[in-house]
Amino acid sequence: MKDNSEEIERLKQQLELVKQQDRILEEIEKRLYKMREIAEYASKYRLSGEETWELEKQIEEHETVIESLQKYL
Repeated sequence: MKDNSEEIERLKQQLELVKQQDRILEEIEKRLYKMREIAEYASKYRLSGEETWELEKQIEEHETVIESLQKYL
């Protein structure tokens, strides 16, 4: 019985870890999608230097968050 309950507990922990990783991957995917939207917008329009700088800043923020999230995987 003890071995069985230990195995169940181990599997529960693994399941929680996988769920956490899934949430992290979802957030990374959302950030990548936002970055893609920014890049597509920038490619469609002629932007001023200030607009370009602002979009680059947004992309850098997304990259920073993605790098941070990847450390948890």
